[in-house]
Amino acid sequence: MKIIQSPSPNFSKSNFTKIGVQIHKTLGLMPSTLGWLRNPRSWSSCHYLIAKNGDVHQLVDIKKRAWSAGRIKSPSVRAKKIMINNLLGYVKPGHYLIQIEYECLINETLTSKQYESSAWLFEQFDFDVTEDNFLEHQDTAIYKPDMEKERAEIFKRLYKPSECDSKRLVLDNWGQFGIKFEGSKIIIFKKQ
Repeated sequence: MKIIQSPSPNFSKSNFTKIGVQIHKTLGLMPSTLGWLRNPRSWSSCHYLIAKNGDVHQLVDIKKRAWSAGRIKSPSVRAKKIMINNLLGYVKPGHYLIQIEYECLINETLTSKQYESSAWLFEQFDFDVTEDNFLEHQDTAIYKPDMEKERAEIFKRLYKPSECDSKRLVLDNWGQFGIKFEGSKIIIFKKQ
């Protein structure tokens, strides 16, 4: 997979390190939604836009602030755990959360290709995406579309069970298992 560079002039300087992700629906379709996010008169942007066909467009460098999560209205409990607060109120999430827009109308959900691209993109970040650092737009603005279902599906695809998980051992007591070390790995096994 590759990232298509589609620069937007709609960004500002940021002195924050990115520590999480926030997802949004564009409520419009390509190519006009990409054009709008790149139009200086729109005053909006995102770090990444994932099209229905799975294409990943980068509009703003992640070291900069993207302009997609503006007014903060009734933040959720989950959002309050990660949001940065200062004397003037909450710092705009585009400073410290990677802003991802999905080509998607309000009554639609993401395509399979968008989910695949999301899992791939999230693995490129310098941090692990967890329950605590992954927000949807409604977490910071209650009037925005609910993306909880999409958020859960992204998690499901991002953290697929490994082959090891499918071969679980059942141990009846502590005497049944042993531990050995191989390089930097700790291996727990069932004694014969």
